[in-house]
Amino acid sequence: MKKRMIAAALGMMLLGTGCLGVCASAEEDSSVYSMTREDLEGRAITLTTAEDWWNDAYQKLVDDYMEEFGVEIEVIILPSQTASEVIKSQFATGELGDIVMNSASPSELTYMIADKNLVDLSDEPWVDKLSDTSSFRYFDDKLYGLPIASQDYWGFCVNKEVFEACGLEVPTSKEELVAAFEVLKENDYIPFYSGAGDSWMCGNITSSGIHADWEKDPDLVNKFNTNQMKYADSESWKAMLQDVYDWAAAGYFGDNFMSQSWDGLQNAVANNECGVSIGLTSWFSSLETTFGEGTSDKLELIPYYIGENDTIYASTCCEWYISSYSKNIDVCKHFLNWSASDENLQAFYDTIGSASIFKGISSSQYTPATQKLMDALSDGTYGTHVSHNSVIQGQDWDTFCQLMQEVFMNNMTPDEFCEQYDEYRDAICVALGMEGF
Repeated sequence: MKKRMIAAALGMMLLGTGCLGVCASAEEDSSVYSMTREDLEGRAITLTTAEDWWNDAYQKLVDDYMEEFGVEIEVIILPSQTASEVIKSQFATGELGDIVMNSASPSELTYMIADKNLVDLSDEPWVDKLSDTSSFRYFDDKLYGLPIASQDYWGFCVNKEVFEACGLEVPTSKEELVAAFEVLKENDYIPFYSGAGDSWMCGNITSSGIHADWEKDPDLVNKFNTNQMKYADSESWKAMLQDVYDWAAAGYFGDNFMSQSWDGLQNAVANNECGVSIGLTSWFSSLETTFGEGTSDKLELIPYYIGENDTIYASTCCEWYISSYSKNIDVCKHFLNWSASDENLQAFYDTIGSASIFKGISSSQYTPATQKLMDALSDGTYGTHVSHNSVIQGQDWDTFCQLMQEVFMNNMTPDEFCEQYDEYRDAICVALGMEGF
């Protein structure tokens, strides 16, 4: 990854620092929430999303809303390989859909320039239903999106059938995990299906990188955000990168692993081609839908045993944002508020089988694998971590993930990664006018 490529990417991102055109007012009176079919019928809005994010639960909300209120919602589903770059470009030009589905990690979304491009949703009726908003607030402490499915738990996913075939127990440490990789490799299984052909999966595996250092130094994130510390200064971060580099060199990701993908992961797991992968609670329900009830019974989520970490990843996933350029802000607000009703939230979470961040909403459809993890979290067997990119400001996730692919391919050492990305992030932080940069 050459520096001029990074500079070009940064230049594109910074195109969004000005509000192109006249930003529409986000202010609406409370009557928007009581609109009826008579008020709404014949109106039309667009919703932009990506293949990896969209599922039947989201589509049902859209279909039910259209049927009830007579509103036409055009869902624009972007290819997963190009979605993030397309959405970033739309923010740069101001050519946004009425509703945009995007990541729920504000620190990595500096290109959104939320205070200019998005509607402030801090005072929406559904905000009080959220058990915690701290992970979803932007730099100005405002809430710009509805995190309708933004709590999920990720872990390294063990295929117990494959492990049993190799005489292995479910690992309880990184040492046991790496020893299992060797046995799996000897028995012609893919030890760890990384999905590295999809760059975001290369980024996902790094979520725990700063956690161990953060545990030792509670002021760590503040030091990152005030230029007192960089990625190159975090020992636990570099330990994580070194494991990625070493596991790739040892063949633990399998042959031709850069052709692996998120879509291919389900097949590899269902067909017992790999011993370990990355998985998440809501994904178990998707597996059951695709490959039949009981498919996920053979799976178990364990912590991200990489670097110095031994915790489960508590993630923020996706939010619905309303464009400030929209001529249909009232309809968008009504749709989001309707979606966040208790009845609709309950049906949504029952469908995806995932943990909920909304008070009083809990899925009644946990798979046994999900229930086992939830029990382990409840009794303290496992702790959790949040991703570095959701708390360290000045991120550009696409560039970060592309650089991580270079580490996976052994084209870039951990030290080289830190040097390149720290330099890139510095430029973003300067452009944002952050303290200390």
